[in-house]
Amino acid sequence: MSNIRVLDESVAAKIAAGEVIERPAGVLKELLENAVDAGATHINIDIDGAGKTLIRVNDNGAGMDKEDLELSVARHSTSKIKNFEDLDSLNTFGFRGEALYSVAAVSKLAISSCVKGGGGNKITVEGGKLISVSPAPGIAGTTVEMRDIFYNTPARLKFLKSDAYERALLLKTVEESALANLNVSYTVRTDGKQVYNLIEPDVLKRAEQILGKEVAGTMFEIKDMAYGFHAFLTPLNKLTSVRDLQFCFINKRPLSSKTLQQAVYKAYQGRPREKHPAFIIYMTMPPSDFDVNIHPQKREVKFLRENAVFSFIMNTVGRKLSSSAVPEELLQTPPPAVLTISGGKTESSYALKEPPEIFSGGPLKQDYGVKDFEEPASYDVPSEITDRNFEKPKSSVPQDKPVWWQGPYRFLGAVHKTFLVFETESGLTLLDQHAARERVLYEKYMREIDKRDLGVQPLMFPVQADMPASNVENLMLWAPWLKTAGFEISQFSARTVLVSTVPNIFRFKEDNLREFIISLGAIAGDPLKSSDTLKKKTVAMLACKKSIKAKEDISAAEAEALMSDLAACEDGMHCPHGRPVMVSISALELAKKLGR
Repeated sequence: MSNIRVLDESVAAKIAAGEVIERPAGVLKELLENAVDAGATHINIDIDGAGKTLIRVNDNGAGMDKEDLELSVARHSTSKIKNFEDLDSLNTFGFRGEALYSVAAVSKLAISSCVKGGGGNKITVEGGKLISVSPAPGIAGTTVEMRDIFYNTPARLKFLKSDAYERALLLKTVEESALANLNVSYTVRTDGKQVYNLIEPDVLKRAEQILGKEVAGTMFEIKDMAYGFHAFLTPLNKLTSVRDLQFCFINKRPLSSKTLQQAVYKAYQGRPREKHPAFIIYMTMPPSDFDVNIHPQKREVKFLRENAVFSFIMNTVGRKLSSSAVPEELLQTPPPAVLTISGGKTESSYALKEPPEIFSGGPLKQDYGVKDFEEPASYDVPSEITDRNFEKPKSSVPQDKPVWWQGPYRFLGAVHKTFLVFETESGLTLLDQHAARERVLYEKYMREIDKRDLGVQPLMFPVQADMPASNVENLMLWAPWLKTAGFEISQFSARTVLVSTVPNIFRFKEDNLREFIISLGAIAGDPLKSSDTLKKKTVAMLACKKSIKAKEDISAAEAEALMSDLAACEDGMHCPHGRPVMVSISALELAKKLGR
């Protein structure tokens, strides 16, 4: 008896659907692409129950007659291609003929459609089975209603995340589609409340509605005939703290590409390490020059000439950045060139490497409680300190001081209002003023939270922070916990959050507080997935960084007090991110350097 059998059609359909439809956002993506391919100029989207209960997409596109309507839910049925060679000239989003078939296999689906001047028709499908075909109102366009996703595959339904998380992914999908198709207007409602009404065809005005005025209002434009390149990017002095605001479209298709993202980062070579460009990049290329069929959800792209595309984007963006007039003090000096020997050849390279996370403009790929952020670092001070680092004998360190202490410290001055210079008995110590204050604030804030002794300051006027609606959904999940951490927030609109209290320990400027909330919205995931400790450390790290003024004048008394505060910290040698706070140079080293 054979062990190999042909699967039942319904079983095969459910398995195949899993490759295309992972969650409600996948359904919405397919329906929006179909609407755009049909020539729609306006799309209405209704979402109930985070897409688990209902997703309804209504468009004013070409519509379908009765025959096409019935064929639309059959497997591998498509109007986009006839043979394999058509893929090389494809100018539509869909082409595999699996979208509606896959949706119908795992939900209760109803489609009403009408071609211009014809009669309307409606079909209903449940679990992949056609239930009925009936007449419908003769309104040009198509309406697709998907209800009860995964009702017949409960295991898959069980693995969907919280409503807020799924809703954030759905809104992210709309945001991408709206930025890609500027000639199409979008109206979006979730549980009956309007979230977006995107009717403006201008890219920056639409970006302002989606990304917020703080980001979109600073973007500059680049145009080049090669590759149909049209981009909007933030300048070097207006970078963001997260990689969440990066979008790339090729022939209007939202895509992920290591080549594109690394080329942009290479152009921003002189950026501070913790800052990232926000950008919207459009490219128009012959379909034969790139391949999107390498990923089931068509999210990734492979270029025919990867090196040529990389060089073009790096040089085009780099030239524009270098010609921009930006105040020097807002920039970080580019890292020095490093000569490396490889295979007998000498090459010039840079110390700054490509970003560790590649392209986060697409749907969120992970369900971590905190996304795309550094884990707070802590270090144990080595048990032995060598003479090379510290000339002072270990036995001479006072018992109430840490092992690195070389005091008394005499303040000599500051370099570029950033590095504080102290004289010690054994030589010199250079202290990173900003990093040291971050460490002191971080530990004080953590102690006050742990002791439940956190002072809170109500703001006379709440600070307003605009961000993508998808990020608002994530951030509001954190609202109850943030209140215990001293930050009281409330949702003012679908895209706006108000901050009404802050911890007493922080001295935020309004712009810095706004940036803190926007950054937190971009990295916040499901709080149930984060430990309380991680949440505290994440908020503390962000808040400390945003509340400290850069390049601030400091008196000798303040500098020495800062050193004393640092000595009282559990880890006074590193900032909360794990980077060194101070460097010591012995008198012996100085003498050797100067040939004495």
